[in-house]
Amino acid sequence: LESCLQKSNQNQNKNNEFGYRWKQAQSCLRLMEASITLCSNNADLSPLMNRITSTLIICYEYQDDLQRTNDNKEEDKTQLLSVANKTFLAMVMKLSEAQLRPLYARLREWKGIGGLDDEEHDEKQTFSSSSMLSSLGVTRRYAFWSLSAALGKELRSIFLPLLTSVISDVVDELNLAVSKLCLSKFHEAEGSKRRRLSKSLNISSRQQNSDTVCVIEPLQPLLLCLELGFKSDAHEGGSWTRSNDGKRFHMILEPLAKLLQARVPDHFPLVSHSSKKSGSKRNNTELKGKTSSFEKLVQGVDSLDDGSVVGCITAMATSAGNEQLWKPLNHAILEACGNEAFSEIRKAGVTCLYSVLDTLGEEYMVLLPECLPVLSELLEDSDESISTIAQSCVRLGEELLGESLEDSLR
Repeated sequence: LESCLQKSNQNQNKNNEFGYRWKQAQSCLRLMEASITLCSNNADLSPLMNRITSTLIICYEYQDDLQRTNDNKEEDKTQLLSVANKTFLAMVMKLSEAQLRPLYARLREWKGIGGLDDEEHDEKQTFSSSSMLSSLGVTRRYAFWSLSAALGKELRSIFLPLLTSVISDVVDELNLAVSKLCLSKFHEAEGSKRRRLSKSLNISSRQQNSDTVCVIEPLQPLLLCLELGFKSDAHEGGSWTRSNDGKRFHMILEPLAKLLQARVPDHFPLVSHSSKKSGSKRNNTELKGKTSSFEKLVQGVDSLDDGSVVGCITAMATSAGNEQLWKPLNHAILEACGNEAFSEIRKAGVTCLYSVLDTLGEEYMVLLPECLPVLSELLEDSDESISTIAQSCVRLGEELLGESLEDSLR
């Protein structure tokens, strides 16, 4: 496997040879996965654990070469990452939790540890931050969160202690995304419509920079990892989410709520459920005029199994399990519903509200009175799709309460 990747790298200017070698590498990975799966004696596997991990790390880093040199880089990168993750999972299923913890810590160190904010960090963080924001650093972070999501899906609640060990990294990634995709003064009211328009244009212009988009590419697999963690915790009663008097909940909610009002550039590279059928990433040309990057990343349209802000918030509400934590979450949703500048943000807000109502049912009705004034305004929204979703929220509330809400909406 290492030989295939090395020879492919040496022949990266020869497209046919290049494609042949990385496909050979995939075949080697599948053989490795089969061998690990068929290994009946774990004692035989343990001495090879570090060597296997080192080889898989070479595969993860090789995606950076695919990204820079191959015409079919998106499809190739996704396929190689998927096969490498399956191979790693085959090994993990043979290990004990005691063996898995240091292995995951090793991968975290490989990903990089430290502040991700490239504008606000002290001198001690400079080297760590700059390396993590480089092309190779982004590749490592993307691979790490993609693998973490795969582990979360397979291990469920067993993965939560591992997620705890990287919770500061999760918050760093979310805050980095906020710094790139959201208004700098998120909660500060704008002085005039002209100022809002001017600022939004500046943000849109800044987002067209490919470097800006590149450094936050790991956001989608991170959201999926977090969503799976919350879902697993909900099945266990939600104690992980509510730990430390809800401190972990609030740490994550603050940046996640801001991302509900993100401005996502059209060329943001995303995996979607529909594109997975062909084994490739989103093709912006093919999907032009159809599902936008905002709809995929924030609302979860065509990407329910790939990570989205709405999916993550819904799972978070489910695991929180009490009114005290629901209140700030509901406030964040209603704030998005009331965004006057962008209809897509209002639509994301009401979509999120419906998702939470539909998932939690009667339990969430205690907060319905707070939602009704906002829903009343959305019912009259000039965007028909928004008013339709708002009407669905009202009907759902009426079904759950067993009474009409018509008088309350006047």
